Amino acid sequence: MALTSRVRHANFTPAQVSGFYFRPCRDDHDEVIDEYFRCRCGTVRKQTRRNGYSNLMQHIRREHPDYEAVMLAASTAETGSMLNYVRQSALNVYGWMDWILKNNLPLSFCENRAASRYTKLDPICVETLVSAMDSLTRVVERSIAAELPDRFGLLFDGCTHASEHFVAVFACYEIDGVRKTPLLSMAPLLEALDDDLSARGHMEFLANMLPRDFGKQLSQCLFLVADNCAVNRLLATLMGVPLIGCASHRLNLAVQADMEEFGPDLDLVQSLMLKLRTISQSAKLRIKTGLRPVIRQDTRWGSTFAMVNRYFQLLEHLDKNDDALKDFFPPAAATRRLRGLVKDLKKVESVAKALQCSEITMLDVRVWFDGLLSIKPQYERYIGPQAAIVHSPDFEAARVRVLGGQTSRLTRGEKAALQPFCSSIAEEQNSSNESSDGEERSFVELW
Repeated sequence: MALTSRVRHANFTPAQVSGFYFRPCRDDHDEVIDEYFRCRCGTVRKQTRRNGYSNLMQHIRREHPDYEAVMLAASTAETGSMLNYVRQSALNVYGWMDWILKNNLPLSFCENRAASRYTKLDPICVETLVSAMDSLTRVVERSIAAELPDRFGLLFDGCTHASEHFVAVFACYEIDGVRKTPLLSMAPLLEALDDDLSARGHMEFLANMLPRDFGKQLSQCLFLVADNCAVNRLLATLMGVPLIGCASHRLNLAVQADMEEFGPDLDLVQSLMLKLRTISQSAKLRIKTGLRPVIRQDTRWGSTFAMVNRYFQLLEHLDKNDDALKDFFPPAAATRRLRGLVKDLKKVESVAKALQCSEITMLDVRVWFDGLLSIKPQYERYIGPQAAIVHSPDFEAARVRVLGGQTSRLTRGEKAALQPFCSSIAEEQNSSNESSDGEERSFVELW
């Protein structure tokens, strides 16, 4: 007896088939003609809403009997969209998710009557939206788990919102020479009464999250990228991996420490800026210029630079004979010191902006930091290659030598630091781009 396999038919709905072959007819003014549709073969058929897709499907079955094979072989580029293959209910939920999440709207927005009135999306409840988000999260986690290699690095940072501390964890790895940094988790670290924000608390969080959601072990992590605080340095020590400290964080600490001697002068400028933000002074300033006062933030040196720079920009527009302002102007000696500070901070600013680029290497960072040290030796405490804040000086020095093509100069300690990466290390030569003459170059370009 011969056994034959049953032919497996594709489960396309009439709506999907009709949407693939037919498009609405349009008049000379590009307006849609109701109930008339044009097939790919050029045939025009009429289809009323009450009859569903029967008239269209009758034409397709008679003139295009191989429609299932054609649709299976069709690519997204040929069809123009995959929307015809997706259930309307799924498209509806996706539309609400896309609208709410990308615009940072409250989840209850899907139940807003005004929103439902002015959108084509069918209304859904918050419970349905949250359930879909949970399902999508699991799908994305499975996709990341399937791609995540056996050896990877972790990037993480913490933030606090409404007195609740969150930890964002990213993986770092390469696929076919392309760097990937998917978000693994963005969750509150404190969930139980005995949880804390110590290094061991962070380590327990990572050790539980990786196998639970991605099927990986914390021991498969090769390096850690995070701020240079004591908790992160201890965490890297407990994990037995090198810590690549945030270069922007180190630079921020160096500049903040260097600006402490300018504290009284900066306080005077801060007081002046606060005075200029009052209703009466703001109205006077608005008549003369469109520039507005800038207030510094104690945790970011960039805001201090912006404040002092704005002070000198506003100085020519301020009336020093104004009785309400004359007590707030810094003295001449303080102004001279602040001019020197702005000149130095402009060089630091060029480095700070360059550090935000996505394609820089540890070699670039080291070159720029060495350039700053040549004019600001007091920065050595934070941005020097052997600074106490650096958790893994041998590893960082080794990476700089490898990127600079100086592998022959690696010390024994540097070779040991690179041992876990030996299968993926390749010598990279440093290249420099010539700058055009006649243009003022930033500090980064000069170095």
